[in-house]
Amino acid sequence: MSSHTALVVIDVQNVMFETPGYDLYQAAQVLDVITRLIGSARAASVPIVYIQHTTREPGSEFEQDSHNWRIRPAIAPQPGDTISLKYSYDAFFDTGLDEALKRLGAQRLVFCGLQTEICVDTTVRSALAHGYASVLVADGHSTYDTDAAPARTIIAHHNAVLKRRFCTVTPSGEVRF
Repeated sequence: MSSHTALVVIDVQNVMFETPGYDLYQAAQVLDVITRLIGSARAASVPIVYIQHTTREPGSEFEQDSHNWRIRPAIAPQPGDTISLKYSYDAFFDTGLDEALKRLGAQRLVFCGLQTEICVDTTVRSALAHGYASVLVADGHSTYDTDAAPARTIIAHHNAVLKRRFCTVTPSGEVRF
């Protein structure tokens, strides 16, 4: 493992790309960035941790083992990768994520994934509370337009807010494992 780092990929699941009426901002570009990050992490023998949002209600949009729930095929986990199921917006809450990261020897986390203002924001903040140094990949997370603001504004806002106190925010081209 390189430099006690782990790449954490949050909620890059089919439902986030395939729900009618919800167009993920720059979906193809963000998926490409995440794919390249995974490739770089693998090349550097950095562990990859996939976070998979899961709901317990049958028929819900994140129902375990459904098509919607699955990780996007382009970035599917490989043998040896860690998969952590979460049932709330915080990937650390009531999961084994912290223990898994400790087993991996991770002290620095590089975050990418979905959805900027929900699970990405919540998990990055929680990582600080759990004692991790974190990097948020500036162009490696996305969201949807809302009534309050367009997606690009939400992303820019969260990059600015999170880098003030919670993590380093770095463009994907500058991320080193």
